[in-house]
Amino acid sequence: MAITKLMYMNQSKGCPHDHLRNAIDYILDVKHDGAKTAGGTLVGGNSGIDHKEILENFLETKRAYGKMDGRQGYHFVISFAPGETDTATAYDVIREFCEQYLGDNYDYVFAIHNDKEHVHGHIIFNSVSRMTGYKYHYKKGDWEKYIQPITDQVCIEHGFEPLKFEKGALRQSYASWAVKKGGRIDWTRIICADVDYAIQVSSNMKEFYENMEKMNYTIRKGYSQKEKKSMFTYIFTTPEGKVYKRRSIHRLIPIGYGPDEIEERIRTKTGSKSYEQVVEQLSNRASEYLKPTVLKNTRTYKRLYQAVSYYKLPNPFAVPAYRVRNDMVNLNKLLEECKYLKENPVKHEGELKERTVRLEEKITAMLEQRRKLYAIYNNASQEERAAMDEYESLQRQMIVAEEKHDDIFEKIEEKMQELEKRFPAEMLEVAGRIQKLGSDIYAARREKRILIRIVQADMQLEQKLQEHQIRK
Repeated sequence: MAITKLMYMNQSKGCPHDHLRNAIDYILDVKHDGAKTAGGTLVGGNSGIDHKEILENFLETKRAYGKMDGRQGYHFVISFAPGETDTATAYDVIREFCEQYLGDNYDYVFAIHNDKEHVHGHIIFNSVSRMTGYKYHYKKGDWEKYIQPITDQVCIEHGFEPLKFEKGALRQSYASWAVKKGGRIDWTRIICADVDYAIQVSSNMKEFYENMEKMNYTIRKGYSQKEKKSMFTYIFTTPEGKVYKRRSIHRLIPIGYGPDEIEERIRTKTGSKSYEQVVEQLSNRASEYLKPTVLKNTRTYKRLYQAVSYYKLPNPFAVPAYRVRNDMVNLNKLLEECKYLKENPVKHEGELKERTVRLEEKITAMLEQRRKLYAIYNNASQEERAAMDEYESLQRQMIVAEEKHDDIFEKIEEKMQELEKRFPAEMLEVAGRIQKLGSDIYAARREKRILIRIVQADMQLEQKLQEHQIRK
């Protein structure tokens, strides 16, 4: 059985690439003139054969992208059991793996060592991609997703069992999930749309205030010491009494919604017509579900079809603002319901109710699990709680770093490793598990609300159909 180890080489204190140079020299056995590699005949790669040429090609890539510092390279070790293979076959296995996994994306060199009872191979590749300039980052799940299929294929073709990966041999990414809206229409966007509408129909600030008031808004003017600018706080109250507040300096609200900007936009009538954009976006999303699908005979599909057909008007502003807002919210809910039914086909209404019951049980179990984790957190020492919080914060920072292909992930990993040396991994992950459970509970409750809406809407539609039949 072949064992694979994955390691990385950090920047050295003196010359940044000293560790990289030493690693290349080691696998090429420069010290012994290539005795371990049969005089260099068991060496291959895409960066040359001479150790100086290989290092220079690695550094040239780093210079091209201005990434001389930080992690310098990665070292894979693939070992075969004694008597499992010969050096020529091992050479072919590792060469094919490098060609398929690394290709032209990274500078690499590999060598087979024959100095021990078991044949083993070494692969060293650059930390910086030739093609993109991004740094290589082995993330959690990469082995199963990318590497395992390649190694399995290569091993099977040569008559070996699949490689067994030594988990934990390389620091894996802690980026795991990030809750995103995925294009859903939230109240921040709806408030912006209402302000845009009021600007379009107002000729001065007095009319703007009046039009916003007609749409159930209260506007408070204030000053932000932090931003050093005037601001509006938009307070919207729904007919049911629910209140939504957004400041014009809110991080999700674009420039153009403060007092001075509003006055200028009223005068010049500039700025986006958010209603038109939002309705167009919703209609485009709806069209995905209005094509022939398994939804066609469902009542939810019929409700969506009626909503989209009704709202295809030449000018959205011809409809009263409150109607546009309600249509946006309701159409967005219909889209959620259609998406759910498309991804989770159901045969009958009873199945929807069964799913609701299972979700309630799942939510109860997660709440109990979170309660236990909170107990662990609250009973920990101040130092332990600080470590948990820092670890969870580093996990979130890693998500951002990976999304932006930011090389800072290397420093984040090092900080996480320092904490892992001082505290048990299970304890460090408590705060992160609490956060994830919170998101899972939120998602389950949202799914439950969607299921309840579908059942209730179908019952109301069925009731109307029965009343219509009676009147006939």
